[in-house]
Amino acid sequence: MKSDYLMENLRGFLKENDNDFNMKITERRLRQLIRSVIKESQMNEMMGDMHHFDALLGAAAHGGIEGQYNIGLIPMSAKPFHEGHMSLVRKAAIECKEVIIFVSTSDRKRKGEITIYGEDMEMIWETILKKYLPENCTCIYGGSPVKNVYEKLEEGMLPQNIDTTYAIYTGEEDKGRYRATYYADIIDRVYIRTLERGEDTMPISGTIMRSYLSNASEDKFLFLDGLPREISDEDKEQIFQILFRRLN
Repeated sequence: MKSDYLMENLRGFLKENDNDFNMKITERRLRQLIRSVIKESQMNEMMGDMHHFDALLGAAAHGGIEGQYNIGLIPMSAKPFHEGHMSLVRKAAIECKEVIIFVSTSDRKRKGEITIYGEDMEMIWETILKKYLPENCTCIYGGSPVKNVYEKLEEGMLPQNIDTTYAIYTGEEDKGRYRATYYADIIDRVYIRTLERGEDTMPISGTIMRSYLSNASEDKFLFLDGLPREISDEDKEQIFQILFRRLN
């Protein structure tokens, strides 16, 4: 398949430039280049591999390579889990040998917004989302996702983990939450990996998704479109029904 051929070429490009990535090429430019190739190829055949391209391109533009880090940490509220969150998961799954997703199960209540209940999201994770995650990803529910990240980093000071590297995956706007003073003893083994909304990912957010859900009579299809593209139409509909039932 053409997609397999392009994937092999892209992987070769990353490996060849791993130690000397001085081409000053941005992730945005890489995406433009690969999509220009796809436009000239058979689009329908290629779409199934697009999430692999996105993850690999993200790794390349930010100096990452496959399996570069031992443990990837992804803290998220994810109410609801959308395409932007999945972009972080894809990137982490490529760059890390093991990925832990810390998921908040508290209710999301904000004035003027629809409430997203933690128990609903946990059910969605367990019955739907987990089957779409890469094989090296696991989920841990409850507590503060950010605090859970710090607690995991504390394990890096144990004798058996002195060679373990960690990567924290978050949106560009949230990277300030992870202060080096909290992991100063292992700072040389902790990396902050970010994606910028609207630049590296789809321009979607939890606030936008909740607004679509609250105005479902007009915006249902926008809500469904904001869910990760790996998810089947049937499962997207199920996610919508689980969250929307609270409005009835």
